[in-house]
Amino acid sequence: MSQVPPLRELEALTDVPFEYISREQFQQDVIELNFSEVPEETRQAEERLFKRLGLLPDDVDMDQLLAELYGGQVAAYYRPDTKRFYIIDTGKPFGPSDKIIVSHEYTHALQDQHFDLEGTRVKDNTQFDAQMGQLGAIEGDATLTMQAWSQQYLTPEEALQVLLESLGQLDDPTLTNMPWVLRRQIEYPYAEGLSFVTALHQQGGYDAVNATLSTAIPASTEQVLHPEKYVANEAPVQIDAPDVSSTLNEGNDGWGLTYQQTIGELLMQVFAAGDETPANPIPGLASDWPHAETVAGWGGDRLNMYENGDQWIIDWHTSWDTEADAQEFAARANELTGRFDGPATVGQSQQDVVIHIASDENLLNALPR
Repeated sequence: MSQVPPLRELEALTDVPFEYISREQFQQDVIELNFSEVPEETRQAEERLFKRLGLLPDDVDMDQLLAELYGGQVAAYYRPDTKRFYIIDTGKPFGPSDKIIVSHEYTHALQDQHFDLEGTRVKDNTQFDAQMGQLGAIEGDATLTMQAWSQQYLTPEEALQVLLESLGQLDDPTLTNMPWVLRRQIEYPYAEGLSFVTALHQQGGYDAVNATLSTAIPASTEQVLHPEKYVANEAPVQIDAPDVSSTLNEGNDGWGLTYQQTIGELLMQVFAAGDETPANPIPGLASDWPHAETVAGWGGDRLNMYENGDQWIIDWHTSWDTEADAQEFAARANELTGRFDGPATVGQSQQDVVIHIASDENLLNALPR
């Protein structure tokens, strides 16, 4: 804890308490913390959406998967609400991997003291892409500091031990069996987040990183995946996708807007990959994603899902940097319609592409064109 502030070039403004907790206590805490921020009905609607898009197997319980992953993988974490960090007590001696993790989590404490992580957090849960853009910068910074600490303070023997432990984690079935739509969200903040912050640091040192965390938070995952777009201030396009529940209810009462989201380039990479998987098993290179080029021209999107009992409609509006980008995405989306859990149409008009998916053919005509 005393070694991190000089490396990160941030002075500790106050002491940061820490405590050891059991794995069981952590599992309970993380479930309560993460699940309390997103209502259960929203999480369940998101699970239904991912299944209808062909991104999750029908028999998957998303909450259970995430609880298993966080419960088994996390070794320490910082909580802005309590201003302290927690170390999972494994019953083993405090080793080099534990030291690295503490350097990472203590960086979060420094970030919070200087940049108010809780106060600046994107809290609108319908803005997933913006939330992940911000998370990429926060975790990327802590990962860069963790790397710097490791290079300066780990002995060669400790570094080898950490490397061997890390290679073992790559084969952890909890992670390797995780559907990519979930695994991508978990790995990206540390992998591409690190690449993003490294690019900032190389250009302007920690002054540039501090400015990003304090006044210029990335507005999208696109800006993290492509740092040059962040530097150019290429902001997402605001999409007009109004609630059409009243129109749907003119023919059949009971329709409601049950899920709304901005998906963003990060998860659209997973969408565009279809059944294909990255060639590189180690995360961190967006270009490794199959068909990543078909979503690299992302400009913005907004998805609405309407439900009425067992009936449902997905209304997904996307905007692209150029008409050629829109054509490329529309072509790939048409190739993927067989993965959807219902009939679909893909329509393009200049730089915009709209995807409609429904539980049956007749409902496809219910949405305004």
